[in-house]
Amino acid sequence: MQQTGVQNVGQQLQSAVFSSGLTTKLICLFCIIGYFLSYSQPCVHALAVIPGRVMPPNFWVWTFITHSFIELHIWHTIIDVVVVFLYSKMIEPLWGTKELLKFYFIVTIPNAVFATCIYFVFYGLTFKEEYLFERPIYGLAAFIGAYSVVIKQIMPDTVIATTPFFKLKQDQVPLLIVLLSTILWFARTVPIHFLIMLSFGIIISWTYLRFFQNHQNGTKGDMSASFSFASFFPSPISPVISVFANTIFEIFVQLKLCKPFVKKSNVLSSSSLTITIPGPEAADADRRRQKALKALNDRMKTKESTNEAWPELDETHQTSLHNQNDHIQNSSVTIDMTNSIDSSSSNMTKEDLNQPYFDSDQQQQQSTS
Repeated sequence: MQQTGVQNVGQQLQSAVFSSGLTTKLICLFCIIGYFLSYSQPCVHALAVIPGRVMPPNFWVWTFITHSFIELHIWHTIIDVVVVFLYSKMIEPLWGTKELLKFYFIVTIPNAVFATCIYFVFYGLTFKEEYLFERPIYGLAAFIGAYSVVIKQIMPDTVIATTPFFKLKQDQVPLLIVLLSTILWFARTVPIHFLIMLSFGIIISWTYLRFFQNHQNGTKGDMSASFSFASFFPSPISPVISVFANTIFEIFVQLKLCKPFVKKSNVLSSSSLTITIPGPEAADADRRRQKALKALNDRMKTKESTNEAWPELDETHQTSLHNQNDHIQNSSVTIDMTNSIDSSSSNMTKEDLNQPYFDSDQQQQQSTS
């Protein structure tokens, strides 16, 4: 079985290599070249971020771009290339080459800046010059962490591995790799900048995908509940994280750095349901939501095919409608997008969808007639 799993991964990697786009191939090619250049110490100092040299009078700012292609260990390089090829196979067809390249620079460049600032903080606390000149910042850890966030957004419920004790899902991967990297850092297997870059890569990518990524349908970001910051953490502590994250979000809204969250749901006709939420395109959308909408549409089409006659609006029925509308303040349909749409899809009928849309003026005209 182990051999079959290895063969499966090999086949997927081979397929990803041949089907990947130009951006993916260039990133992997530069990673391989950067590994061979790492045998030259002058190349490492010229391409990796040296915190003491990015400041004047040296001002080596180009290293914020080139640092991600340098790896000092072969197993780091192999992991980088394999993950980039496999994940890009799913991401690049959805986003396109330009968006993937843009995402790469959005993640890696600010990440190097943040890591440099943290090294300056370490120097201020310890006064050790090694944080300025002897500890270069390099590697693709930030992009690996960012990819785990993208896959969580696209298919959060995908089961990666099943054990007798638990099931490992895709939405648990970002936190899991941070915990593993922390353990490896304590074991002195990876340097401290690896943990810093991985963590900031997750945070930066989530911030961009949550609030700022533009989509072809005119929306920006992804405000779905399954992609909230609290969803990265286990359910016992997610409420505490949610309170903290919502507080930060409200501050950003007040500072006009983010727009307030608005969700609309409109019933266009008795046979179709259109829901508009800020988030990715249909290809990016949450699979659970797509299945629920499809089940709802199929259910309503089945109702139409039975040629069920609509009840006549006699005086008794009009009076009942008038009494019902006295208790309704808003003529809208509210749909719980997270949990209840599957169960409601089997109970909704044409009458349920159209009844709230009777205007009060129309009812008065019917009652006077």
